[in-house]
Amino acid sequence: MGLCVLPQFLRSLLSSVALLGILAAGCQAPTTPPEPDARDRSRLAEQAIREKLVLWQRRLNLQDWIISVVMSHPTDLRQRTLGNIHWDANKKTALIRVLDASDYQMPFQPTMRDMEFTVVHELIHLELASLPRSEASRSEEEYAINRLATALLQLDGKN
Repeated sequence: MGLCVLPQFLRSLLSSVALLGILAAGCQAPTTPPEPDARDRSRLAEQAIREKLVLWQRRLNLQDWIISVVMSHPTDLRQRTLGNIHWDANKKTALIRVLDASDYQMPFQPTMRDMEFTVVHELIHLELASLPRSEASRSEEEYAINRLATALLQLDGKN
């Protein structure tokens, strides 16, 4: 009786080991995409951000605006900011400046998420352009816009 049980037990054990081997071969941990070099980083980021601009312009129903995005260095932006927007409501044109990917001190994927956040943030400013603004309410407006941008990106599953 002991001899009959042992081969069945071994067959089961070997089958389990073989199955684990097959599963292990097919299951790999997700890999992080390789970091682009500095030259490619800016080019890839600019292309991706232009695509994100079109996406978010459509989502926020701003297709009647002509909006362009320019990669900028810290010297082109207000201190402690990552972007800005200037618009002409009569012409329905706007220019968004976003900190260039080469000026970020973090890996590429988090940089891209941050740059997309900046684009969404600036587009919300444009959406609210018709509301009265004052220097006194600027801090509260920035806080609210940051919260809205975060919520929109969370709905999109990005952050």
